[in-house]
Amino acid sequence: MTIAISKIDARRLIQKLLNAPIAPGRDSYFINAGTEPIIDALDQNYFRGDLAEGIGCFKYLEGDYGSGKTQFINSLAQRASENDVVTALVTVGAECPFNSPAAIFRAIMESFQPPADADTGDAKGIEILIDSWVSTRIRQLGAEPGDDVPDLVQRQIEEQLGGLWKGAPDTQMASALTALSKRLLKTNCGATEAVADSELISWIRGDNVRSTGLKALGLFEPVRDDNAFRRLKTVIAFLRTRMAYRGFLIAFDEGTRTSSFRRGSAKQKQAIENLLTMINQNAEGEFGGVMFLYAATPDFRSEVISTYRALQDRIGTVAFSRGSPLVPLINIEEANSENVIFQIGDRLLAVFAKAYDIEWDEGLQKSNMKAVVEAQKDRLFETPKPRFFVYQYCRFLNNQREAQRAISNEQASDFVNDNEPPLEGEDA
Repeated sequence: MTIAISKIDARRLIQKLLNAPIAPGRDSYFINAGTEPIIDALDQNYFRGDLAEGIGCFKYLEGDYGSGKTQFINSLAQRASENDVVTALVTVGAECPFNSPAAIFRAIMESFQPPADADTGDAKGIEILIDSWVSTRIRQLGAEPGDDVPDLVQRQIEEQLGGLWKGAPDTQMASALTALSKRLLKTNCGATEAVADSELISWIRGDNVRSTGLKALGLFEPVRDDNAFRRLKTVIAFLRTRMAYRGFLIAFDEGTRTSSFRRGSAKQKQAIENLLTMINQNAEGEFGGVMFLYAATPDFRSEVISTYRALQDRIGTVAFSRGSPLVPLINIEEANSENVIFQIGDRLLAVFAKAYDIEWDEGLQKSNMKAVVEAQKDRLFETPKPRFFVYQYCRFLNNQREAQRAISNEQASDFVNDNEPPLEGEDA
């Protein structure tokens, strides 16, 4: 098979996969398989539909460690981005303990990424998102960022950004966003960046900063747990109404469950309350055009969510299917099979071929792939999870680059036993 990936991107993807046994970020969709029907349904109903109308939703993604939750999130984010939907992918853990609304807010602010057509690389953050919009808008009006932007273009953009926002959920955040947007317009038109700019960005991101410059803008109150969700609503509304971003995907990935709290503890209860607040207020239209997604392992639902009736009711027990594509629960385990593993393998063969100009002996490599998978099944007593397969198969293909050779079942078994992936939470 062939994949629409450049040689440079293919090499970068391979290096990511060889360096760490995790989903390779924005490049994940190149090797994604098995979950296309789910992504297609979410794309059609939300990215091309409800989100643009200001209708939000909540999705709960469930799967064992290594089943491909992070891979799915990144692939979904790529599809969202292609439809001009802003994304923010947050890893729940030490840096973002879910019991703190302020921590959730800060994590989202630093994770925002512009849609796919923006020339920002892997840069993230609320300021990157706004700056991308400003530079794109300048070009849409027939100019190029720099010293020669006509005054007329600047005025048109300033008018679109607007002035005082009456009725904002959080007036200080509304003032800060307006000030930053106009300041970034100036720097895109040749003005020099100033210390005050970085202070303003830090304040908007949720850092506890104070200065005379911020005070002059009326910004004196840092983000706290009691104002964090109001500020998030303000950010979403500003980006939607003044910059015409059509929707938002905000995904929380529990990863290795480092964020887990003692069952029944005050911190755990607060984390559940925070999740419920986002679900309920989004359903009532208070965020507007946001898909909140939370990903966790099955034990979180069986051991934690089952004890919180309100959250259990909002997730339900019926998982996504072709007959019920809009339910909140997505069980990624149901998308995994031996056939999906072989599809992922075919994609990896294509990526390696592109990266290193390899002409694979397809018959030989298909036989090798089958031998590797059979050895993994013997080792695991089940079909390998995507993470396990990808970790070992990338190393196998890397060994085949210089000289393709068939391997026996015994050699496949030795290879699998000698290339054990790191345990959960370990580095590669």
